[in-house]
Amino acid sequence: MALTAAGSGHSRLALIAGVVCAATILFGLTVMTTTVHRDHADHHNVPSLLNDTWEVSPAFALRRAAPAAIEPRQAG
Repeated sequence: MALTAAGSGHSRLALIAGVVCAATILFGLTVMTTTVHRDHADHHNVPSLLNDTWEVSPAFALRRAAPAAIEPRQAG
């Protein structure tokens, strides 16, 4: 919409449409990165979009007192 408005000479509408588009992209990226960060912090398994299901972490690995050998490792 921004390109069409700019091409037809409506610079004010092109600016508004461009700002709305940029804000939508930034909001989407923020939601995605926040979700990924939270999943990593909580040691959730990453779902695969190609499969119908994903592995559920075993209950013993989610407890605080679990031995270090069975706790998920963080990359980094």
